[in-house]
Parts: sequence; structure tokens; C-alpha cells
Amino acid sequence: MAAATVEAVWSVKYGERVVRKSDVFHDYGQYGLPDGNLDMDYNFWVIRAGGSVVLMDTGYDIGKRDWLGEISVTPTPEGLAKVGIDPLEVEMVITSHYHYDHIGYLGLFERATIVSGRKEYEYWFAKRDASALEGEFTTAEDLGPVEKAQREGRLRLVSGATEVFPGITVYQVGGHCPGEAIALIETERGPLILASDAAHFYEQLEHGWPFFAFTSLDEMRAALAFMKDLAEGRGATIVPGHDGRTRQRFPAAPGEAGAVATVLA
Repeated sequence: MAAATVEAVWSVKYGERVVRKSDVFHDYGQYGLPDGNLDMDYNFWVIRAGGSVVLMDTGYDIGKRDWLGEISVTPTPEGLAKVGIDPLEVEMVITSHYHYDHIGYLGLFERATIVSGRKEYEYWFAKRDASALEGEFTTAEDLGPVEKAQREGRLRLVSGATEVFPGITVYQVGGHCPGEAIALIETERGPLILASDAAHFYEQLEHGWPFFAFTSLDEMRAALAFMKDLAEGRGATIVPGHDGRTRQRFPAAPGEAGAVATVLA
């Protein structure tokens, strides 16, 4: 696939909550540091390239199911409208992993190619088929649009490093989930890494602290190290998936979109 430069990458916020460091960082007490609050944002990401729209993740309907006390800010359908996107015109949706807050609105994008890590697909559908989703961060309902995309020939499963769209390379890193994926995006302002849940907060990138939820602690640590090495090698900026401080480090989108969207590139 020929290389290309992406014109814009926006983070779109749909929800929020306040968390304690001791709740979100694995074995936080070992660091001997005081506890404190962190603003946790819930986002999906919009990538515009050559007239095409690609999304990474989709958000979920917070009002429909209370999982961890998330607060709805702007539901995904409204957020899409504010940034001028018709779900039926989205060409591709990259799923970082299959947790509810990342694929809950996947069914909106009925014409899009769905890109997922092969390990992610195999892990969660094996659990579904074994009726073993109780207590997990996804449901059979959440997985339904993935299965529908497969039936319609719109599901693309990837392994390793794969350029899925000109200027967008997906790396399956594991850790938080078996097929957890990140995206390296070649933008006009330089390379950008969307970490999604491979790194929820800046502290994980700065100190290598694992998140509390993982399928492999070793893979999670390896994913954090891999992202840092990739960023250093490519001169890329890493954007963590849930850190509320991202909206302070990057400018708001212009016009009405600025109420929900942050310009990353």
C-alpha cells in the first residue's frame, strides 16, 4: 500500500469520570507515592485522509448500561454530528480491542471495513461461544456488529504490523487485551501514535506503570516499552487513550466541533 499523509486526527470525547491512581494503576502502593485523582476521558478518534474518514474505536451508550460510573458528556451519534461525520460515509473503523467502551457503537458504521487484531477476535469469540463473558468488559451484544461485518465480508483481521490504510499502520501489541492494537499515523505535522488502551494515562508512558486490567502483565509492560521505542525511532508523539490532560495539551477543534473534539494533528 502506497504511503500517504493524513490531513487531520481528532480525539472526540463522549464521556468522563474521576478515578483514583490506586484504582487504575496495578499495585500502585509499591511506588510509595501519595494517592490522587485523575480525570479519565472516554474518546474515539477521527482520522481524515484524502477525502476519506477512518475512525479508531466508537465509544458506547453510557446511558444504556452503567459499567464503572462513567458520565455521559456527548453520546457518539451527537459527537459525530458535531464534527460533521455521517456514520454511513465512514470508510473504515479500526478497533483497538473489543471492550464495551471501544466497540459499543460499532453497529452505526454499516458500510465500513472493520479492522481488528486476529488474536482479539479469536479470544473474545471463543469466550462468547463458551458462554464465558460473565463479568468481562464486553457482552455478546457488543460483539454482534463484529460478527455482522464478518458475514458481510467487511471484517479484516490483522496480525503484527499492518498498513491498513495509506498512512495508517496498526500494531497488535497485546497486554490489556490479547489483540490490543495501537495505530501509527503519518500526519502532515509528523507521526502520531494513538495508544488507545495500551496506555490509558501519561504516567504509564512516563514510568511504565501497568493499568489494573490486563490479560497479560508481561505483554502490557512490553507494549509500553514497544510504544516508547517506536515513538523514539520515528519521532512520533504518543497520545494515551483516556487521559483528560490530553485536552489541555492539544487545541480544541474549530467551531461547534470544539465542544467535543481536540485536534491532535
